Amino acid sequence: MAENKGGALTENQEPPLKPPFSAPPTVNSASSQNAISSTPSSNPDHGASRKSAPPLPTSALGSLPTISRKDHLVFLVEDDIDTFLKRDLDLTRLNRIHHLLWMAGRPLNARPLHRQQMMGFDVLLTEQADLHLLKFSNRLFVKPLPEYMLSYEFWKKYLCASKELHESACGFLLSYVWLICSPLDLSLARKLDLLPSFVTWPLWKGFVTSFVTNVDVNALDQVNKRYHFGELRLGRINSIYRTRFMFTHFVRGYLYGYNRYVVFFQRNFGWVLVVFAFFSLVLSAMQVGVGVPPVNSNAAFQHASYGFVVFVIVSVASLLAFIGVMFAVIFLFNMIAAISHDKMERIEREKLAQDRKNKTKSA
Repeated sequence: MAENKGGALTENQEPPLKPPFSAPPTVNSASSQNAISSTPSSNPDHGASRKSAPPLPTSALGSLPTISRKDHLVFLVEDDIDTFLKRDLDLTRLNRIHHLLWMAGRPLNARPLHRQQMMGFDVLLTEQADLHLLKFSNRLFVKPLPEYMLSYEFWKKYLCASKELHESACGFLLSYVWLICSPLDLSLARKLDLLPSFVTWPLWKGFVTSFVTNVDVNALDQVNKRYHFGELRLGRINSIYRTRFMFTHFVRGYLYGYNRYVVFFQRNFGWVLVVFAFFSLVLSAMQVGVGVPPVNSNAAFQHASYGFVVFVIVSVASLLAFIGVMFAVIFLFNMIAAISHDKMERIEREKLAQDRKNKTKSA
């Protein structure tokens, strides 16, 4: 970012991106990689907590995964950290439907972990940022907090490289500020393996204080717009995707969570049995009414019974036909997709193998 001769930013320029928390107070090479800035030294419990806590990591790079994928190709994470971070914090799918997210949740803070437990939600761990804080039934997806997110030096080198990445990372940290508000929440997070092992309550409290000082947690103008919402309903997001992107996502939606056709039809057409049960009760009552005076001589009742019988027959036949057609469409779609994917992967692997052989020969 260019500056004027006096070193100050011009009117239309934005200030350079900075980590959303303060740097650790120590300056030696080992502690400069520490994940969380310490709490003030005036805290009487601070020294004892640091002595009894597990040692802080010496490098955020050591906590990164081994491999990642880009366009179906596998690469070592430490060979291309920028690509890994873009994939690890990617929120593109949710941002595409941001104007419709009001259907899936309210623009409120996510509830703390202990509150989630009180409401009966079971936490499911995920590595996808665009599944973080999505809920379905009594389950809640939560992405564990990586160690690199708490490293000041890592932020300066990688996460402050672009505004989009910076906003996504700030929003992800904000979600944990929502989730962990008390020692009880921290204890639950430890049991669920959501936090790095070295995080203690004094460290976390000091980190949140620093974060809130640097990021406006009410205006939310410094975080990705996905984090203007807390929890979101996965079922409604699936419906939005199937409707909004009908030609590409009608079958799989946002997250396709079925590995058997039986499960798919049970979850999506279980209500049909309830409807059929009501139809059966009404038809049975009408059958009794037809044989009992004075109802059996009532012309209006006779016409209503006739109309309802025809309606039930047509409804059942239409619904069964619809389910049959849907099964055929989904089966054909999955079969064609599987054959196409297999063919593309085979060609790509043969091409990569040939390129490697050519490089070996030329060397």
